[in-house]
Amino acid sequence: MIADNVLEAAGNTPLIRLNRMTGKEDAEVLVKFEAVNIGGSIKTRTAMKMIETAEKAGRIHKDTIIVEPTSGNQGIGLALIGAVKGYRTIIIMPDSVSEERRKLVQHYGAEVRVIHDEGNIGECIGKCLKAAEKMAEENPHVFVPQQFENPANVMAHREGTGLEIIRQAGKRIDGFCCGIGTGGTITGVGEALREANPRTEIWAVEPEHAAILSGGEVTGHIQMGIGDGLIPRILNQHIYSDIVRISDEEALETARQLAGKEGLMCGISSGSNVAVALRMAKKLGKGKTVVTILPDTAERYFSTQLFEDRNGL
Repeated sequence: MIADNVLEAAGNTPLIRLNRMTGKEDAEVLVKFEAVNIGGSIKTRTAMKMIETAEKAGRIHKDTIIVEPTSGNQGIGLALIGAVKGYRTIIIMPDSVSEERRKLVQHYGAEVRVIHDEGNIGECIGKCLKAAEKMAEENPHVFVPQQFENPANVMAHREGTGLEIIRQAGKRIDGFCCGIGTGGTITGVGEALREANPRTEIWAVEPEHAAILSGGEVTGHIQMGIGDGLIPRILNQHIYSDIVRISDEEALETARQLAGKEGLMCGISSGSNVAVALRMAKKLGKGKTVVTILPDTAERYFSTQLFEDRNGL
């Protein structure tokens, strides 16, 4: 089969069993490896669904300028879509995101505008959003997908990621956990899994220093893509039964173990998700199945603490 363009190859990422990070009495842990998705992250799915839904609704035309506030991966996904479809794309992001994220957006031909993060990611994302809304007010050609409130975001995971997991697992899924950025993944995948098995236990994952759902203070953290310091409108707050906080240190260490023990090169929020999945696996126990998401590839974190030299070489 020859794909007409790279977007036709998006999705259908592998579901992989962890072998060296779980105990003998733990539940089986399966991870959805989005690092090998087109664009290097799960956000290609949502970017494509939001843009294609807007195209079908007549909200986008050849002169449209796509503008989106984002902490990184969604911007890369939208830049990729813009490159393939020929739309001018402008991404507004905090200056605290990794350098690789900015460069990847630019490499796809999109423009990057940065807003200074003074140590509160929620406030900075809010400023990014206001900048995008101002551009839309001033220019009728500007389209802001609004990932935090766009139903197509959830649809991408309910009809795509979630159904893929169910098909690939081929058995009952007893537990699912996921970090919350826009809320699209946990909502869409969670709803799909609950439809297949109403007893599936679902836990939300938050960075320790941006635990807004569990009443914590929002400051700075390095678990990019989750914990943006706001409660997204598309988040189904009834889909999860528990919220687990993860420190930056545990997220980093788990991400490193995923590479060193399982050969899975993934980002920091993947470490957050798996840290919680391992706790869930211990709780549910042998004979059960837990699923989580590895949202992106490690290669966009070279400039972060994930790749600090720990050997003193």
